[in-house]
Amino acid sequence: MLINRCNYFSKLIINPNYIRADNDEIDTRKRYPIVLDIADTIYITNYLLGYFAPSKNALDLMEFQKIEDLKKKGYIKKGIDHSFKKGSEIDLASLGINIRFVGTPNDSRKKIPEYLKLLDLTSSHINYGGWQCSDFVVTQSADHDTVKFIKEESEIPNDEYILGWIRCDSGVLNNKPLQEYLGQAKLMPDFVNAHIMNAKVLVPTQPFGSKYRGGKLLALLSQSNEIRNWFNERYKRNIILWYSMSLYGSTKPQCQYDQLDRYIKFIGKTESKHFMRMQNPHFDRIKDWLDRRGIERSKFSFRGSSKADRSFRELVSYVEYCLWYNKKDITIRSLKDKFDSQLTSLLELTESKRCYVSTYGLEHWDDNLINVERVELEQNSLVSLFEYWKKKIRKGDWGMRKYKSVLNPTHIEMEYLNEKMRKVISEKHKQQAL
Repeated sequence: MLINRCNYFSKLIINPNYIRADNDEIDTRKRYPIVLDIADTIYITNYLLGYFAPSKNALDLMEFQKIEDLKKKGYIKKGIDHSFKKGSEIDLASLGINIRFVGTPNDSRKKIPEYLKLLDLTSSHINYGGWQCSDFVVTQSADHDTVKFIKEESEIPNDEYILGWIRCDSGVLNNKPLQEYLGQAKLMPDFVNAHIMNAKVLVPTQPFGSKYRGGKLLALLSQSNEIRNWFNERYKRNIILWYSMSLYGSTKPQCQYDQLDRYIKFIGKTESKHFMRMQNPHFDRIKDWLDRRGIERSKFSFRGSSKADRSFRELVSYVEYCLWYNKKDITIRSLKDKFDSQLTSLLELTESKRCYVSTYGLEHWDDNLINVERVELEQNSLVSLFEYWKKKIRKGDWGMRKYKSVLNPTHIEMEYLNEKMRKVISEKHKQQAL
């Protein structure tokens, strides 16, 4: 019987009587020179099963992982709070926005910036950085009615209402739709780092996202000429292609990139054949536990592209090997059958995500790779993109007809997470206060 994962993970007790398998008993020709004994094998197998078993789909698992991440970052104790404006009036007729470069998420700052805290409290998933990763925050401006790009790193004024976040990096090497679109059997690091930009995070605050299609605005802005040129100058690159991935694929049929064909094109779905991986702090706990038994954590700590996926797959392979090695034990055999069956279920917890690209208005993706002089189209300027978004909202496109009120000045109040997550945080926060 599997133990409730939340209770299980909060009481990780290692039995001091556990004994690692003797090295002399191990066939060193095998992949793993050290194998866990029966008790250890049962423990780590149940750990993995207990983590995934309650999740019926990928969305369910991601929600659990998000709540755990909020716990780890201390939001349970602090509750939901931040220093930015919590409400604002949106008037499309006079709306102006600022796009600010606010830093890199993987720098050496000891204190988490406030803008990242608010992102954690807004986004339904965990956001990660990457190679040449840079963050931009889009805010409402009271000083103008157009769009202004502030290139130098700056703080967000407290009187500017945050509309959303843009995070860009170089992207990953393993992306089949992108490979097929580019006609390349394999994406090479030098090519990706020099010519491709990935819009990794495009998260609007709510209710701006739902009522004003804020996610579409962020997607449009992120593939603008100005942000591309900023990356070219900062990182000495020649970006010719922008791409982004839907957060959900098989779980949700729609995403914020839909109906943006004029600028952003769908090129296919990923072929996700691996299960959803275990997130920290649980993955680190397992690696620490194994390290104390002589199985070095470096065995499960890869570097480079898709390192998190590869690291977790290696852990699962190791557990499978321990189950096979100890299969003479009747309990292990039963557990192995359950683990094999669960792995089949885990394969169903995949997210086959949709991939979208922008060639910055050019007919072919390599036009600016071949041309001696760079071609920039006015339709991809920040001003043109911002006006295009406002025009679509005013016309009632993108399903906006049900939000006719947005055509008039409308007051909105900041919304956080979803109802389930807010309830968990609120209840835990109350318990902490008692």
